[in-house]
Amino acid sequence: MTKPILTKMVGLETTSQIWQRLSTYFASHTRVKIKKLKCQLKIPKKEPSVHTYLLDIKNIIDSLAVVGSPISTEDHIDVILDGLPEEYDHFVTSIISRLNPYIVDEIETLLLAQEERLEKHKFP
Repeated sequence: MTKPILTKMVGLETTSQIWQRLSTYFASHTRVKIKKLKCQLKIPKKEPSVHTYLLDIKNIIDSLAVVGSPISTEDHIDVILDGLPEEYDHFVTSIISRLNPYIVDEIETLLLAQEERLEKHKFP
């Protein structure tokens, strides 16, 4: 245990009191971590490559699952699409207008292909 946690135990006499204090301490830290991770999901794409952007999102979503706040597939896809820059607007429109929903792997594959097409047209 770290020193700040130990100082919070001073004056407690029973194991029940200690467990309650520990539970409160770690629950509050977990809530803060969840809030921070969810805020990070709202930051638009700044990475130069789509692969890095997708990896960053996956790492955050995996971290949320580890702390007990998993994100649904639909929300995962929304995060991916919402963070894309304007040059991907046609791509986003085509994805959200589809009747049958995509899965994350399909979105990632299509997005990587779209990035290649955009790069190809930048340098004729």
